[in-house]
Amino acid sequence: MNELLARLTNLSYEVFGVLLPGIVVSLFLLLSWIALGSLAPVWSFHTLPEFTIVGLRNLFDALSLASGIGVSVPLIAIWYFLGHILLWIGRSGPSVHGRGDNWATRVALTLVLRIPKPLHSFDPRLRPLFEAVRKEFASSGVDLEWRHFYPVVKSFLSRELASSLVATYQNKYTFHRSVATASAVLFWISVLTLIGALITFWANGSQPNWLLLIFLLGGSVLIAWGFSGSYM
Repeated sequence: MNELLARLTNLSYEVFGVLLPGIVVSLFLLLSWIALGSLAPVWSFHTLPEFTIVGLRNLFDALSLASGIGVSVPLIAIWYFLGHILLWIGRSGPSVHGRGDNWATRVALTLVLRIPKPLHSFDPRLRPLFEAVRKEFASSGVDLEWRHFYPVVKSFLSRELASSLVATYQNKYTFHRSVATASAVLFWISVLTLIGALITFWANGSQPNWLLLIFLLGGSVLIAWGFSGSYM
């Protein structure tokens, strides 16, 4: 049973840290498609139709069990790779002092895809506790730094405890950082769509869903603010 729980814990990182953020990006892209309205066929030269609830219902009705499985397999693969792209972008950002209390700087860095990360691996106020605990795991003459200490203690906890919040908070940190990254993607899609929509409206009168488009633009900033603050 303990081995099964350990395997499920390891798999949970792939689910919550990779796959679920990929699903979030897909939802953002779907909302962007809905916001395009009549611009979708115009911009895609009638390759992409305008999104409608009736069309979505007809699509689901047309799917059989075999075709549903055939669609779900590549869809899961797409979600998986999208999640990894978010991870790569999220890890490449600069380290900032503190916990990102300067929200304006934190949000600005997030929106330009320079996702900030904490300068320290843990709260400096916990250093006395870290110093006391790492002595229990260090061999004589070996001074364990955090990057050496963390995997050793994480393995120890997974072996000795039936349940631990370490994996939960690690997955939560990764998920929130990836959602903050996805919000930056949604922000730029919304900005470019808004600019293109204004030009297209002036050229031939075609319009997007203005209300939803503005909502997505403002919502992406709020999501970037909230989720960047939560993982920091």
